Amino acid sequence: MTGGGTAEPEAQIDVGSVVRIGSRLAAWRDVLNTYYYPLDLSSPAALFDVGRLSVHDVASIRIGVLHSDPMTVRRHPTHIRRHSDDFFMMPISASGSLSLSQRGRECEVRPGDLAFIGTVDPYVYVQPTRNSVAAIRLPADMVRSRIPWIGDMTARQCPGEQPLVRVFQDFLRSMIRNSAALSEPEAEFLRRSLFDLLALALTVPGEAAFDETSVRFAHRQRILRFIEEHVCDRELSSSAIARRLGLSPRYIQRIFAERGETLTEIIRRRRVAEAQRLLRSRSLANRSVGEICYSVGFQDPAYFSRVFRQETGMSPGEYRRYHAGPTS
Repeated sequence: MTGGGTAEPEAQIDVGSVVRIGSRLAAWRDVLNTYYYPLDLSSPAALFDVGRLSVHDVASIRIGVLHSDPMTVRRHPTHIRRHSDDFFMMPISASGSLSLSQRGRECEVRPGDLAFIGTVDPYVYVQPTRNSVAAIRLPADMVRSRIPWIGDMTARQCPGEQPLVRVFQDFLRSMIRNSAALSEPEAEFLRRSLFDLLALALTVPGEAAFDETSVRFAHRQRILRFIEEHVCDRELSSSAIARRLGLSPRYIQRIFAERGETLTEIIRRRRVAEAQRLLRSRSLANRSVGEICYSVGFQDPAYFSRVFRQETGMSPGEYRRYHAGPTS
């Protein structure tokens, strides 16, 4: 997503000013670490030469336009351990396709498509050609407050052909063009409106995205909202959800099977995500792993540790120590 506007960027960086061409990739990595969050960078280009960044900040949203040679970005557990930055990153390509990989999912992002990854889990971003990309960094807590199920949408493609995806991107372009003239209350109002449009773009997919009828899709969203509201309830189950929402367990199973998912997997991932949040909290450092296990709805600490490692690549204790930071 590129496009002219009247607002002056808050930062403009060009690694072309680095005299030694062989040092430009490292300089570009340092730029992305500074303006986004820690990550590793590599490039298939024999000599990485082009790296330019223009940054706008609008109501806690960082909007950067990157023009660079091919690159592969990796965020590793070591980055997450040292810097537990909690954002969602949304790249919007101007020309060639990109790819995103996270949580065992991988998607292609064509020009105009909408997709994103989260920074509290490892991911891989591949840009195979020289390209201009709008890199939108969204505060995760703000996004989750509006779209509780967003963690299950990472590394999934929302095609640009969908009207609501185009509306969201048009609105975002308008925010960029007018950012310099916005008062703080106006910018905050537009941020909330942007998240509302993002929710619509993600939750009203066309048939090209998922082969679901509108009725099944609406039921799926009701189920996900119910899970979000009751995720820590140890009695949460398919039969409990079916009773509360007036659906049959078999129908619920079919809704999720259409995407290759199970309700048990969805609940388990949400409970692990809630456990991650609690384990990162310094105010809860005195709570044992067992207490956190029970507080997020698990009933067996050994099972909790096993599925936590499957989802995050580390045990709950290791995860807590990674996020505790250096001791004084």
